[in-house]
Amino acid sequence: MEEKKELNSLKDIINIKFDMFGDKTAFLEKNPETREFEKIPYSKVKKDVNALGTVMLEKFNLKNEKIAVIGENSYRWYVSYMAVVCGVGIVVPLDKELPANEILNLLQRSEAKCIIYSSRKKDIILEIKDKLPEDMVFIEMNKKDSDKESYSFDKLIEEGKELLDTGNTDYIDIKINREEFKILLFTSGTTAEAKGVMLSHKNLCSNILNCWHLVPKIGTYTYLSLLPMHHTYEFSLVYLLGTSTGSTIGICEGIKYIAKDMKEVKPDLICAVPALIEKLSQKIDKAIEDTGKEKLIRTAGKVATGFSKIGLDFRRTLFKSVQENFGGNLKYLFCGAAPIDKEIINKLESYGFVFMQGFGVTEGSPLLCATTFDNREPGTCGKAVYGGELRIDLSKNEDKESKIGEILAKGDNIMIGYYKDEAKTKETIKDGWLYTGDVGYFNERGNLVITGRTKNVIVTSNGKNIYPEELETLINRIPLVEESMVYGAKNSKNKQELIVTAKVTLNNEYIEEKYKDVKLNKEQIHNLIWEEIKKINRTLVSYKAIKKLEIKEDEFIKTTTMKIKRFAELEKDKKNKKTKK
Repeated sequence: MEEKKELNSLKDIINIKFDMFGDKTAFLEKNPETREFEKIPYSKVKKDVNALGTVMLEKFNLKNEKIAVIGENSYRWYVSYMAVVCGVGIVVPLDKELPANEILNLLQRSEAKCIIYSSRKKDIILEIKDKLPEDMVFIEMNKKDSDKESYSFDKLIEEGKELLDTGNTDYIDIKINREEFKILLFTSGTTAEAKGVMLSHKNLCSNILNCWHLVPKIGTYTYLSLLPMHHTYEFSLVYLLGTSTGSTIGICEGIKYIAKDMKEVKPDLICAVPALIEKLSQKIDKAIEDTGKEKLIRTAGKVATGFSKIGLDFRRTLFKSVQENFGGNLKYLFCGAAPIDKEIINKLESYGFVFMQGFGVTEGSPLLCATTFDNREPGTCGKAVYGGELRIDLSKNEDKESKIGEILAKGDNIMIGYYKDEAKTKETIKDGWLYTGDVGYFNERGNLVITGRTKNVIVTSNGKNIYPEELETLINRIPLVEESMVYGAKNSKNKQELIVTAKVTLNNEYIEEKYKDVKLNKEQIHNLIWEEIKKINRTLVSYKAIKKLEIKEDEFIKTTTMKIKRFAELEKDKKNKKTKK
């Protein structure tokens, strides 16, 4: 693979890379009127970014101000982000799923002077508008004409192009200091209040360079963007990496359109989270079951995988019908945000997909390590990315024989610090090492295995550590279970001891199909699941055994990357118990 020249800043993507790619298709976006995917070339993207940046400086004087961006994934979202970060000010991507009070809170905390929002967020913006500064600039992405309420995104692009045509190059000529704070990302807050992560061009460009080395021929692929753009995992690994290498990015219309959009876009690569990968796996399982030849097909997959290890790989030909469900070209599945069951990985690899697992945090821009095309070991997250370092901190271990400890990371991709929180920054970054809050160990091949989060660890009365994520992986294999969350519940009889408790949601589709001739009541379902948990317990050391099962009727509270918000779930339980009293 040829070496790529390091990017000095994200502006190099616009000014250097986009000129190289010219009229090649950068984005595929569904036209809401024709319902067809339209091609947007790199040449247009560059003009639109420069036009928006120019008008934001000239018309609104937003130099060095903080500008929030919120909305569903779209071409306009990408243009907004790049226009701000490449010369206007500090971009503040916000989660589109946040309620009005949280959006207001983050706008106030960030001291944003402008918000660019999609028309679907119009009502929420109007709801909080009178609580925002009088000089706040409101730009609506899908609005036809500007008025006293807000400016039309498209009209501003037109004004910017007119300014450029008159010779205004103020925006284009701006030089980027790659060390400066230019991106403010609020973490999803799975355990507490969202923290503001400050990133620089150096941080993100370092991560782009790291990713160039993951798979061969990286710039020849078509992606399908599935995850929210405000999340650094999706934006860095799909949008920044993709546009820096000349790839084409298809923008999915939403979760319910994934299957349809895959067939139309025909992606080579997707970045996903375990919940999406598991759904994809279930879809394949259902298609195979419907053939009535499940055992034969599974055996064929294992045999084909064996042959692939000696250079005879015919899995994609053998499972062509499976591939066609996802457009026919899908080869690379990249999974991040949380650990995934290695049985699922092995199964997907047997059908001809190349599965890669990564580990990262927002504070790391985000990728810290990953398996690669040449180093794929299911159940691990590979080695540190190109140019980065990882180590395990064992200093706090009471069990001196344990190799499990907090994961530390170092490199140019590590954040500047937390916004207006020097104490938290000093607590998290020590001597250049980022303390990730995640726990793991290096296996005999030097690959990182994630075991959980430090804040999620259940510590027994005799000092043993139980990592909930390990138990959840086993519980989630039970067909009756959709999702699970393991936690340590207080023991009313012995306050020193915690009860290892599994809270689960039901796979109702499976239950209805499997037990369609029998109407199961809640107690029967509970007993069926508990019998499976007892089987799991027999495979565990005694202190890890699950002692209690709770069945949850509603869905878990989640982040936009589909991770369960443990802290919020436990707080909700506390409130419910108080209400019942």
